Amino acid sequence: MYQIFRPSPKHIPYASYSKITKPNTVHQCDLIEIPYDEDVDTNLLDDGPIYYYVLLVIDCATRYKDFVFLTSKSSEEVAEAFKSIYDNPDKPLNWPQKLQCDKSTEFMGYVTLLMNEHGVEIRRITARFRHTSLAMVDRYAGLFKLRVFKNQYSIEFLLPTGKRCRECERFARRIVDNMNDTPTRLIGMSPNDATKLERIYSKPSVKYNRPIGIDEPQLPKSTTVRFLLAPGEWENDPFERRRITDPIWSPSLHKIQRIVVGKNPPMPVLYYLDESEPQCPFVREQLMHIKEEPMLPPRWVLGDNQMHTRRPL
Repeated sequence: MYQIFRPSPKHIPYASYSKITKPNTVHQCDLIEIPYDEDVDTNLLDDGPIYYYVLLVIDCATRYKDFVFLTSKSSEEVAEAFKSIYDNPDKPLNWPQKLQCDKSTEFMGYVTLLMNEHGVEIRRITARFRHTSLAMVDRYAGLFKLRVFKNQYSIEFLLPTGKRCRECERFARRIVDNMNDTPTRLIGMSPNDATKLERIYSKPSVKYNRPIGIDEPQLPKSTTVRFLLAPGEWENDPFERRRITDPIWSPSLHKIQRIVVGKNPPMPVLYYLDESEPQCPFVREQLMHIKEEPMLPPRWVLGDNQMHTRRPL
């Protein structure tokens, strides 16, 4: 019991994206929902289509961002949105070598066929509870919703009470263009300037206070470990909240199956566990090395009304 409730480490050195230096090598994408009124009568709105979703795409090397508004989250419409981005000669984004996305159904079907047609490798990541593998597009989605919806709220202050503004597509393009013209801290230039270069070298997004890469002490394969639980992961909470009674480390034991060492540039050693657990890498701080076979509670605690209680004096 003391193992699963041991305090979590204060500093966890996650891997960085600084290894990706060539534009249009790795792209990340995500689909976000636009707020709308559920009781709206779509038959009375003849001015144009009603958009409910936005496809976000970002280049991991240049940090260049683009988006497309969607009326549904069907894979056919998402595939057409990718074609409108990558087949546009006026935009610097081309068909990448690898596309990172979550395991949602909107990125399957027609999207898979389209990416296979252009030789794009799709890496589907389990993004629930752990968002480090899609951190770049998650940050882009947060900024997009913050700036676009903030403009919607400012317009609603001027509307009569009860009226809502759902025309974010009017000013979304100017906001994203402003993001692409703004210098980013890690690459030291704006995404528009970075698209003109053949190689972009960025600073590490995190600082490491211990040896990393080949200088880092490694845990051997088949080592028994417990992994650090994300908030809400043990109880499968859809809101990703940690209760005070939830364990901090996994109650189940697992074996290290694969080890990845980043050499150029140096990265923390990544550990992959057996197939029964989340298919995502862990760093050393997220694993608890179990050197001896743990002693389990006695079997009698599983029986009904058989637990020893203290008799009253």
